[in-house]
Amino acid sequence: MKPQSLAALCLLLPALALAQMPPAKPPAPDRYTLVQAGSLLAVPGKAPQERVTVIIRNERIAAIESGFATTVAGAPPDATVTVIDLRDRFVLPGLMDAHVHLQGEPSFSRRRVERGDRNPPTGAEGAVNAMIHARRTLNAGFTTVRDVGSNDESVFAARNAINAGRMIGPRILVSGPAISGTAGHADNLPFDEDGDPQARISHGICDGPVACRGVVRYNYKLGADVIKMTPTAGFSDNTGTEPQMFEDEMQAVITTAHMLGLKVAAHAYSPIAIRQAVNAGVDSIEHGFLLDDEGIRMMKAKGTFLVPTLSASYPPPVFRIPDPESVRLRNQYKAFERAYAAGVKIAFGTDAGTFSHGDNAKEFGYMVQFGMQPMDAIRAATVVTADLFGISAEAGTIEPGKLADLIAVQGSPLEDIARLRHVDFIMKSGRVAKQGGQMTEPFSYPAAFLQ
Repeated sequence: MKPQSLAALCLLLPALALAQMPPAKPPAPDRYTLVQAGSLLAVPGKAPQERVTVIIRNERIAAIESGFATTVAGAPPDATVTVIDLRDRFVLPGLMDAHVHLQGEPSFSRRRVERGDRNPPTGAEGAVNAMIHARRTLNAGFTTVRDVGSNDESVFAARNAINAGRMIGPRILVSGPAISGTAGHADNLPFDEDGDPQARISHGICDGPVACRGVVRYNYKLGADVIKMTPTAGFSDNTGTEPQMFEDEMQAVITTAHMLGLKVAAHAYSPIAIRQAVNAGVDSIEHGFLLDDEGIRMMKAKGTFLVPTLSASYPPPVFRIPDPESVRLRNQYKAFERAYAAGVKIAFGTDAGTFSHGDNAKEFGYMVQFGMQPMDAIRAATVVTADLFGISAEAGTIEPGKLADLIAVQGSPLEDIARLRHVDFIMKSGRVAKQGGQMTEPFSYPAAFLQ
């Protein structure tokens, strides 16, 4: 072929390919939703507003106007406008839970432990569980959660389906397998697989700083949003409360995660392990029931978050124990009360999975019972937890530019925090998930997934 002909063909081929491509779809018309709120707590920590309208364009908040609007000035002619009447409701940002385990639930866990079976559900079983539990959690008004401990498949699958729009569920930040030393709190690896290096990595098990770096990198490769480690034993497996990871192992986990842009949550009871984790730069202490004064001082100085999970101690229904140690230790040390009084940043977390998913809001009752003001408890589950998650620019308040995550209840939770246990309206990223006390259908099945 002559050079001139070859050049002409090279110019022609892209044009032919372009001609065969289907025409681009025109952009979908804008969707406007006008949420008329009798009371609006747009920014927890500030006073609520009365008789306002939240104007939502597609998935984001466009404006907040005084009065009850029914039209949108300047909206394109082809835009749809939907008015939602919450004039007799108290509207606030979608709630967040920094400590859940969507893969399982206590009825399964209790039977498993009582029969001596340490094997967690398979990836397929866990994925089904996670989807069901995610829906229950959304039904309770929690539009964002952080799953801190599952296998290397289940909750990732649920998260990805939600992110792809295949179902309406809470935004999920996933840790994948919690990182543990051999025989530690999160070691669920069967004995016959303990000699398999790949099985150990995929279950989050590491001994020594080099191995721990490798496990962090493996979770990052899985697509983890956060890293979870277990420096101490725990109540749910009757292993106690003492340290189970060396300081250099914790340091390796934290340094590697931060290098990869991931935050680290540490399951920790022992005051020694808490201080070591905080000193190594951990982002949050989970539970922290034995937190001492020095640990509180260090956490405040470094800006470390406490995720108190009071619901996990009062009592966790994983075991049938008449006088659980978790309750005794929590009441003896009063770590939550002391940390709150000292000004430690407290994020909202429940440990749902040690009790039934969907009852997450009971944590508010414990927080207020132990001295936290209702406004601060709500702020912990919105503004503060969004800060811990690193998503404050997107969520945590109802302000222009942010994702439209909001819920509504009857009456003011500032006067009765228990009202948050009965959420009857939920919007997640501009999509109504619950209205009139009824959840919308979970799956949208967009055509792209049917071809």
